[in-house]
Amino acid sequence: MNVNLDQLISLRHWLHAHPEISRQEVETAKHMRGFLTEHATPDDIIPLDGAGFAAIYNGNPPGKTVLLRCELDALPIHEINTDLPHLSLTDGVGHKCGHDGHMTILAGVAQALKQRPDQGRVVLLFQPDEETGTGARNCVAHENFKQITPDYAFALHNLPGFPAGAIICKHDTFASQVRYGAIRFNGKEAHSAQPETGASPSFAMAELTLKAREIQAIYDRPDAYALVVPVYNQMGVQASGICPARGEVQFTLRSPHADIVIKMWDELFQFADTLADRYNLEVSQEILEEFTATVNHPDGFDMIRQAAASTNNALHTIDQPFRWGEDFGEITSRYKGAMFGLGAGENRPDLHNPDYDFPDEILTNGIEMMVALIKLSLKGSAA
Repeated sequence: MNVNLDQLISLRHWLHAHPEISRQEVETAKHMRGFLTEHATPDDIIPLDGAGFAAIYNGNPPGKTVLLRCELDALPIHEINTDLPHLSLTDGVGHKCGHDGHMTILAGVAQALKQRPDQGRVVLLFQPDEETGTGARNCVAHENFKQITPDYAFALHNLPGFPAGAIICKHDTFASQVRYGAIRFNGKEAHSAQPETGASPSFAMAELTLKAREIQAIYDRPDAYALVVPVYNQMGVQASGICPARGEVQFTLRSPHADIVIKMWDELFQFADTLADRYNLEVSQEILEEFTATVNHPDGFDMIRQAAASTNNALHTIDQPFRWGEDFGEITSRYKGAMFGLGAGENRPDLHNPDYDFPDEILTNGIEMMVALIKLSLKGSAA
């Protein structure tokens, strides 16, 4: 496998030091395009939604198309591991999900493709906005995605808590369905000495927050978990004489099954509507983010299993899907494919922790896996 590891590590460190949050990844995308153009020139670059783009590597003869995806965005988390030589230069923003490592892995795949695949076509998707759940959805809906239409699609995510370089995968649902939504109440302000002359959302918000536990208990079970988690609330102003008129509660709902998430949200809002009648309020709802469950196709899972065996990476199969959401589900719901985890080390800080840093030592494991998946996907694909 012909890759320049020193070059890739330097790239990863630059990306880590220059993080950009979702919908703002302009410089990140520009840097990645420049790296590819200089070190592994693609046959074409197709612009997609936002800062997103796809780098195309054509084989000869033509045939099937395999898509590999990485993410451009970082998180609004302040980095605290100040001993890093590649410390984030942007206050309050850090690559605390390891997307800098994912981009670098695809850059390594691009280096390995300098001589082009034996047949078929490889598409490297550098996708924006994963952390908001909108990036994959908007990229596949983009007019230019019609030029791609993959036969297979794969993605990875680094996973602390597993042995470094291990491959983690699962049949069927790999990452959960997630909905993040807001329920808002609107009433009438009053003097806090005479609250009965107004309509405050305070008790409705409290009762709705407690109702979340009851709804979760109905659907949560050992073989398929369910979560309804209040994550934010806001009401009133800091003034002793004002009884508030407006309030908002935000919830995150999670389950392996989309229908369960929808049912839980509907029951939550129905109860909010009942409370609004009781307390003389208006009520509204807004879905802020939605992550489609990432469901692994049987063929995709089997290819990951074969790739792990051919690269001598230990394969760990899990029984339950991960509770976090991943917008790669927007792609696996449309095309054959699968997602797998890449172990980042058992004693490493968890994802989204302020001291997390993607381990450079697993870059080669990720590159080897992706290259193996390309070969499996395009095998026998000649037209």
